[in-house]
Amino acid sequence: MKILHTADWHIGKQLHKYALDEDHRLFLNWLGDLIEERGIDLLLVSGDVFDTAFPSTAALGLYYGFLQRLIGCRCKVVITGGNHDSPGVLNAPREILRHMDIRVVGCATDDCSDALLLFPEMNVAIAAVPYLRDVDLRRSVSGQSYDDRAEAVRQGIRTHYQQFIDLHQSRYRDLTLLGMGHLYVSGATTSDSEREIHAIGGLAAFGCEHFPEGYSYMALGHIHKPQQLTDTVRYSGSPLPLSFSERSDNKFVLELTLTDGKLTGVEALSTPKNRELRTFSGTIDEVWASLQAYAPATLLEPLLELNVIEPSFDPQKSVQFDMLVREFEKAPFRIIKPRLTFENRSKEADELFTVGTDIEDLSPRDVFTRRLENEDLDEETRSLLLEAFDELLEDVRGEQ
Repeated sequence: MKILHTADWHIGKQLHKYALDEDHRLFLNWLGDLIEERGIDLLLVSGDVFDTAFPSTAALGLYYGFLQRLIGCRCKVVITGGNHDSPGVLNAPREILRHMDIRVVGCATDDCSDALLLFPEMNVAIAAVPYLRDVDLRRSVSGQSYDDRAEAVRQGIRTHYQQFIDLHQSRYRDLTLLGMGHLYVSGATTSDSEREIHAIGGLAAFGCEHFPEGYSYMALGHIHKPQQLTDTVRYSGSPLPLSFSERSDNKFVLELTLTDGKLTGVEALSTPKNRELRTFSGTIDEVWASLQAYAPATLLEPLLELNVIEPSFDPQKSVQFDMLVREFEKAPFRIIKPRLTFENRSKEADELFTVGTDIEDLSPRDVFTRRLENEDLDEETRSLLLEAFDELLEDVRGEQ
């Protein structure tokens, strides 16, 4: 049997206000072809289907168009919610999708049997665990230390996964048990496009050793860089580069082969690179020369980040920088993140003056962290304040 593990599609993503809809359309077309060509029996999508809780009509069209293509295909599908997804949006059509062999688990429920999905014809059971919000794991108790709170989260995650093991062993032990998850596991390497990875998993320093024994494979999402944590715990990564920090990453989907109920192979299948993300750095003259020599070679228009660095502040350099950006407006690439930095290297100051920083470059947590940097705080107080901020932010997003 062949199973395909993918995650973190982020349909509807805008990279510095530039829509990536065409990137997602090409990827989903490729994925549909791959499923048919390689005879995939089961597709696992481990969270963050969409980039926002309220996806656009175009994003929804891409999602449902892909699912519609699978009608008549023998491939079954399991989709779980991520921290970017709205459980309501994902769950709304799930009863209809069930008749298309598509199972959706948008959020955690009190009864784990709702998320233990059985495929007896394949001899497989799937513990479809979505992103676990703080409310799913524990409630803060007045007077608890930071370590106590972290331990409560860690135990909450482990207990959630253990209940699937218990149910599987009591009723379905003849089926091979695979797990899904959307969380940060200690030791994973992150990129700039993951927001609030610290929230669930990272806060508690949840490691691979904390997953209970009994899962033949753990299909994880949330981290965009593909990586193998153990032989059986893997992040598929995002299929597309979603930030300039991912521009050099090799992107994959993972094909699992099960023989007689045992995992006998995992193969990384490279996704097509239809668009290049490119960063040019240097002085204005150096970057200007690099852009003139650049010859794009991808199907879609390349997106460029410019990091122009001049040694000292000079208003004339700002004028030249604006001229640089305008000069290449009609080039066969798109400059979407131009930044000009002046470095003052005096003994009293090392302040960076930056032109072109956009508010979307900063997450709410980035702003709060920078605020804390100006305070004389011990590490425990800083950690407690960050935890409180994370809880408040999670509450606000839940209300939204």
